[in-house]
Amino acid sequence: MPSPGARRSSWVNGSRPEPGPCPRRRGSSCSCPAGGALSARRLSQPFTAVALRSLLAVDLWLSRRLGVCAAEDSLLGGIRPLVKLLELSAHRTPWISTAAYLLLTSRTAEEQEFTINLLLALLLDHIMVGVVRALVRYRRSGMFPTFPSHPRYSFPSAHATRAAMCARFLHARLLLEAPVQALLLVWAALMGLCQVLLGQHNVSGVTLALALGYCQYSLVERCWLPIDRLQDVLLTLLGDGQDT
Repeated sequence: MPSPGARRSSWVNGSRPEPGPCPRRRGSSCSCPAGGALSARRLSQPFTAVALRSLLAVDLWLSRRLGVCAAEDSLLGGIRPLVKLLELSAHRTPWISTAAYLLLTSRTAEEQEFTINLLLALLLDHIMVGVVRALVRYRRSGMFPTFPSHPRYSFPSAHATRAAMCARFLHARLLLEAPVQALLLVWAALMGLCQVLLGQHNVSGVTLALALGYCQYSLVERCWLPIDRLQDVLLTLLGDGQDT
């Protein structure tokens, strides 16, 4: 073993001393980590997992920055009532109530067909959101204050799916002018944005919810019930009721 003086002289002469063996206690294995073990462990992780964690981190950061109406003391807390009013326009209660009223006051078969299928589309949206929430079980992140009336699971956003589905429904089934059609699309996009501004959903969750609502109408279109089929179903049900 070289003396301390020899080690000092080797440093003075510019030569680096040879690294000694790993110090270990008697009866124990070496506790020094192998060179580059930590970096090798990081590199061994799948690229998709690293990219997914990075995207989730960006999503959380962006959602926090955009939650400017999450509370009254937030950056734009003064316009929170207006944003809540916009959110109310996509709530299920006014949509179901309006569709039921139109069904009761409809005079033609085309109006009845339109309103009945709209009610079925709203029912489908409610069922689909419940099923996806039960399968995904994504709890609210808790980064903003929530209320007891909010559901336990937050994905997907029911307001965003309903807005996208209803906007596409009205766009496809009503003869609307171009400005009104553009207004429907803007309304659906603003509905998704207000969910982020209120701090109730993340940006990624709202984006996927809008896509889910858009795709829901494809199922509504495929399962569309014409008025003659509805009349046959009604007559069948009335006939079965009279037989019993």
